[in-house]
Amino acid sequence: MKSKRKIFLYMTVVFMFVFYVLMSLQMPNTEGEPNSGHNIVIVEGWDFNTTRDTTHYVLNTNLSAHIWPEHFCDLNSFLLVMVCSGPANFEARSAIRDTWGHERIILGNNVSLFFLLGETTNSSLQYDIMLESDRFGDIIQERFIDSYNNLTLKSVFMLKLVSSYCANSTKYLLKIDDDMFVNMIPVVRMLRDRNSTTDLLMGKLICRARPIKDTTSKWYSPRYMYPHHVYPNYVSGTGYVMSVDVAEKLYKAALKTPIFHLEDVYTTGLCAKRAGVRPKNNPLFTYQSMNYDVCLYMRLYTAHRFTPSDIRKTYTLLKDSNVTRECTYHRGRSNLSVNWLMNNILKVNKPNKNKCE
Repeated sequence: MKSKRKIFLYMTVVFMFVFYVLMSLQMPNTEGEPNSGHNIVIVEGWDFNTTRDTTHYVLNTNLSAHIWPEHFCDLNSFLLVMVCSGPANFEARSAIRDTWGHERIILGNNVSLFFLLGETTNSSLQYDIMLESDRFGDIIQERFIDSYNNLTLKSVFMLKLVSSYCANSTKYLLKIDDDMFVNMIPVVRMLRDRNSTTDLLMGKLICRARPIKDTTSKWYSPRYMYPHHVYPNYVSGTGYVMSVDVAEKLYKAALKTPIFHLEDVYTTGLCAKRAGVRPKNNPLFTYQSMNYDVCLYMRLYTAHRFTPSDIRKTYTLLKDSNVTRECTYHRGRSNLSVNWLMNNILKVNKPNKNKCE
């Protein structure tokens, strides 16, 4: 009788141990995270119980856009520019239309440009967006609430649209934010001079970045969304360029990859890794704040944190032949500082070889 009781107790202990192990495998790892246990700090809009299945939000076969341009990708273009814009950012869109986004033929190559937005709950704002769309015909508004933590959804919709409608009419896609200045001629020249029009994902490469555990940071990453210690290599989401075949690969990968709220990590890191796409660095894609110098911006592909007035000012100066001549021939002592800044940018933006391998 005693031996049977011992066996029963032994089996009970084993059962409880196995049950504990199985349950621990299903629970998110919150060790070392602020407010762990029952007080997990969540990402707004993406709590632990919210599905992150991409196909739940992005329907693979249906056109879901609330606002849709009449001639999206109807014509052949060398480069398609998709500007990720906030619903209320009318001035930014206007500045881009009037400046670097205005030209449709660059170095003999056709360029098209559209603004990609999410939805707003503000009915007055929505009415103004519809008027803007009727006037310019360059607005795409998809059916998700536009917010910082939904930027990943915006990029996946972008990949879907390009894969579904532009695969046979466009060679390259430039994803750019609406607070960026883009020097379109050097970008098109760089793409034109490539030996191939495939296998490209390029921007400012970020290698072996660690998830931020500061819960007050906009880039906070809880373990229930990303349990690993290092992100895959990725390019900054402020602006990057890819060939259309890569856009298709990233979209297919996204449909199998759980949503992660940091857009660039997700799209050009997690999805790229799943798709077998290796992001490449180009130091002329920049996102740092810099001292204003038009000669410097003449040489860069992108620059970040530009107000609408900054965009207009820089574009006007770069179109001034006297200014560009001064920059081109390095006249004046000011160009010494520009050369120093340029060399410093190239040095800072050069990825650490050991980290990036």
